[in-house]
Amino acid sequence: MPSALVSTPASLVSLACRSGAARRVRTSAHASARVARGSCAALSSPGASVASPRGFLALDRAMPATAPSTRRRATRSSAAVRAADGDAAPAAAGGGPKINLPTALTLVRVAAVPLVTVIFYMQGAWVAPTCCAIFVLAAVTDWLDGYLARKMNLVSSFGAFLDPVADKLMVAAALVLLCTKTAAGVSALSMAAPATIIIGREITMSAIREWAAAAGGEAHKAVAVNSFGKWKTATQLVALSILLGVRDGCEWLGLAGAAADALVTGGVWCLYASAGLALLSLWIYMAGVVKYMT
Repeated sequence: MPSALVSTPASLVSLACRSGAARRVRTSAHASARVARGSCAALSSPGASVASPRGFLALDRAMPATAPSTRRRATRSSAAVRAADGDAAPAAAGGGPKINLPTALTLVRVAAVPLVTVIFYMQGAWVAPTCCAIFVLAAVTDWLDGYLARKMNLVSSFGAFLDPVADKLMVAAALVLLCTKTAAGVSALSMAAPATIIIGREITMSAIREWAAAAGGEAHKAVAVNSFGKWKTATQLVALSILLGVRDGCEWLGLAGAAADALVTGGVWCLYASAGLALLSLWIYMAGVVKYMT
């Protein structure tokens, strides 16, 4: 009789441990390890031989209860992680560019390029003054959009990308137009030479900035805008404004004779000064980044 009391519960315990362990291995290795340690401790205690079968059956029913709860917690955790990733994705993407006031002014400058191109080849005394006025307004917005972006804290990556693009489009278009139809007394060659230098410099600088951005570190810092680049921009805007305005003469300005010739000559020399500053600034940029090239 004592042997039966000992053997019967032992066989029940063995059966319970095997069935419980099999279920827990299929669900969670960590859960089965914890339950196995608890079962072994119960069997090794002095009262294990006299424990009732009902107690072991209760233990057997309690064992698999850990696995579903563990699965529910894991499922909730996974769902929370997926939800967090889903919420973070639109924030990382940024949702596209925002069109604020400075960016709108930059877009107006881009739109002015085809407008000036169309008007430039029309006929009439109003054509040259209109082209000059549009270009001057574009030059003003070039300063204004940057000022407003800093003043109103509206600096954006889209605006930082678009602003130099608009500048280069406007300048390149004006240079090409003036090469096809120059002011009176100005040869095509005298316009083509500085135009080639300025446009070539802008293409080279775009390549340098792209390489420096990819290289990063000190190479990227070496292409920061310097004072010569700012003076180059200022002189070319003044030169192009003058040359666009005097293309058909200076009568609309009330100038004639020597005064008109002086204004035209001043515009041409200002353009050559801009070309010289373009080469100088390009040399400075190249000297700063060439040491980082392999």
